[in-house]
Amino acid sequence: GAVHHALGEDLYGRPLPAKLLTPAADLEAREVGPGRVWTYEGEFRLAADDEWTLLVHYTGKRPGVRLDGEELFPLQQGVAEHYAGGLLGSAPDGMAVRRRTRTLKAGTHRLAVTAAGGDKGQRLRLRHITGAIRAADLAEAVRTAKAARSVVLFAHEDSTEGRDRTSLALPGGQERLIEAVAAANPRTTVVLNTSSATTMPWLPRTGAVLQMYYPGQEGAGATADILFGDVDPGGRLTQTFPADERKTPVGSDPSRYPGVGGRQQYAEGVHVGHRWYDTERETPLFPFGHGLSYTTWQYEKLTVRPQHSGLRVEFTVRNTGRRKGTDVAQVYVGPSDELRLDQPVRALAGYRRITLAPGAAQRVTIDIDARTLSSWDPDKHAWVLGPGRREVFAGRSSRELPLRSKVVLRSR
Repeated sequence: GAVHHALGEDLYGRPLPAKLLTPAADLEAREVGPGRVWTYEGEFRLAADDEWTLLVHYTGKRPGVRLDGEELFPLQQGVAEHYAGGLLGSAPDGMAVRRRTRTLKAGTHRLAVTAAGGDKGQRLRLRHITGAIRAADLAEAVRTAKAARSVVLFAHEDSTEGRDRTSLALPGGQERLIEAVAAANPRTTVVLNTSSATTMPWLPRTGAVLQMYYPGQEGAGATADILFGDVDPGGRLTQTFPADERKTPVGSDPSRYPGVGGRQQYAEGVHVGHRWYDTERETPLFPFGHGLSYTTWQYEKLTVRPQHSGLRVEFTVRNTGRRKGTDVAQVYVGPSDELRLDQPVRALAGYRRITLAPGAAQRVTIDIDARTLSSWDPDKHAWVLGPGRREVFAGRSSRELPLRSKVVLRSR
C-alpha cells in the first residue's frame, strides 16, 4: 500500500521570511569567508503574543544571536560543546543546530547576528518555528494519521555522555504529538530512538512501542525488518524503565540526585537497577530483561543442583507459537539466609539467548559460579559465599519468573 509521511515536529525550523525583517535580509544561506566577520542588525514585529523557537545552523565557530539584547546561544568557556536540549544536534547536511524557545510579546523585537569565518570560512542559516507553525504541523500529522490504516511514529531524544538529561520525558512537543496522533488512530506504533529509559504517559493509547535506542547506520533496515515481522524482536531491556522518574534508585532521594550542597551520595549499596525496584516493591513501567515476541513461550521443568561451590540450573524453553522466534532466558538468585550482609531480593545470575522454530523446545543449562553467589564483606575485604537456603528463579524478565526452586548451598 501507499506510504504517506507527515512532519510531526519540526527539528530544523523554517526560513525567516525576508519581508519579516527590517532591513530585509536573507538569513537562510549566508557564507562568511576566511578571516571575515559578518553581522546583521535589524528588527521584526509581531501582531500578537507567540512562542518562538529560534534555530541557528552553522559549520564553524557558533555565531552569536542576540534577541532583544540577550545572547540566545552563549558559549560555555572550558566546557566541551554539547547540545543538551534533547533534540537532534545536527541537520541532515551535517551543520550543527542549536535551538532556543522564548515567549515573545506582541510588538517590535530586535535581532542581531554575528558570525566569524575563522580560518576556513563558514556557512550559517537562521531559522524559526512559531506557535502557528507548530499547530499546523500537528494538525497535518493528525490528518495523515486519520486517513491511514496504521501509523508508525518515530520519536527521538538526543543525549551524550558527560551531561545529565533534564528529564526522562521525550523532549520538545513529542509527547503532545503522540497523544494527538494516537487519539486520531489507535493503530499507532511508536518507534523510540532514545539513549535510555523514557517515561511514556501516552503508552495506554498507542498500539505498540518499539525501542530501538541508537541503532546505527543499519538501523533503518533493522527497524523495517521488525515492523514488517520479517524477524522476531529478540532484544531485551538492559535497564528498568520507571513508571515515574521520581521513583527510581536516585530520583527518590535528593541527596542522591541532584545532590544537596554540591554533594551527591551514592547510597544505593547493592540495590542498584532492578534490585532497587524489587526491594522497594516498586512497579516499573517495563522491568529489566523485558521484551515482547511475535511468538509465545513456555518455561518448564526447572532443576537446580549444587556444583563446584556453585549451582547448575536447567530448565526447558518451548516455542508454543506458530512462528520462529528468539527469547532470552534469564536466571535470578535470591539471598542467603545465613549471611549477615545486605543482599538484593533477587540478582541476575545468568542468561541464554535462544532461537527456536514453532513447537520446538530446548533444554537450557546455566551454571552459576561461586562469585555470583557471594557478597562483598567490607570488614573482611573479601567476597564471602552465601551458604544455606537459596531460591533460584527462571523466566523472561526480572518480573516474569514462572519457575522457582530452593536449594541448599554448602559453604566451602
